[in-house]
Amino acid sequence: MSTAPTSTAPADQRRQGAVRALEHEVGTLLRRVRRGLGERAVQVHPDLNATSYLLLATLAEHGGRRAADLADLFALDKGSVSRFVHQLLELGLLARVPDPADRRASILSATDEAVRRLEEVRGEQREHFDDRLDGWTPEDIEDLADRLGRFNQALAEPLPARPRT
Repeated sequence: MSTAPTSTAPADQRRQGAVRALEHEVGTLLRRVRRGLGERAVQVHPDLNATSYLLLATLAEHGGRRAADLADLFALDKGSVSRFVHQLLELGLLARVPDPADRRASILSATDEAVRRLEEVRGEQREHFDDRLDGWTPEDIEDLADRLGRFNQALAEPLPARPRT
């Protein structure tokens, strides 16, 4: 019994290599982003961690939400979100008001002080990006932003079911 050798067309090999290179670069980017989030969190408050920073930044950018909505958005369990919320409340960076649609729940929002601190940190981050991209043209930066947007959109879309072999 002979089996036919499997051959991969050059275009398939090129695509596989490109996907591996992308995977490597995304991994590197994620490690840098994770480290950067921790650094920015401490700039907002010395006791803040990266996850609390992300929750706070989301509330500052998108407005008030329920803790359960944050848990869903970040794929965290409600207990973890509760601990992060407690920390942010204790630090004076988060405000809680009753949810008018459901008095048993609360709406969480960033305080004015939190928004001020976040804006300061974001301004420094934009300056840092601008410094790092010093040799890039505006077109290069726009192209990267467009491609990252396409990539993020592709990741957000559900995958079609693959046929079983």
